[in-house]
Amino acid sequence: MRDSNRIKIILTLLQQIWEHQPDVRFNQLISNLQSLFSEENNSYGLREVYTKSFIDLEKTSYLDFFYLEDDKWAEFLTSYWLDIQNEIMLPREEIDEAKIDEVIGLFMEAGIDNEQITNPFKENLKVFFVQESKWLTVEAIVNLVRNFSQNERRELFEKVKSYI
Repeated sequence: MRDSNRIKIILTLLQQIWEHQPDVRFNQLISNLQSLFSEENNSYGLREVYTKSFIDLEKTSYLDFFYLEDDKWAEFLTSYWLDIQNEIMLPREEIDEAKIDEVIGLFMEAGIDNEQITNPFKENLKVFFVQESKWLTVEAIVNLVRNFSQNERRELFEKVKSYI
């Protein structure tokens, strides 16, 4: 009989990982994690098939994790979560204060009151930059905010305000 504690362990890890990536849909999250697991484990679960397209056969593939043992999946998720935690702990000094101030100015242009720009908000904004800069450069993040509408800037402000 399998250890029932594995359920809580795996679900907790998935929850932590997903909460760190809240804009990702659940099935997208699972698909991304499975792809990463497969890449790190000698293409585990990769199944190549041929599909018929008119008269030609096209080679395609999919991932099949039916036989993956839960302890292996939990081990992978734990490692992945530890990587995320280590990235969160990266030094914040790498984020240019001038870029933070520019984004704050863009929030104020969108009608955010100066009194709402507190020190905890600034810290949340720095964490936001650290996390988002894994995918985009700091300059690209600032450019995106510059191109946001006033409403989109206010929405981002609210998101950052409640960050983490």
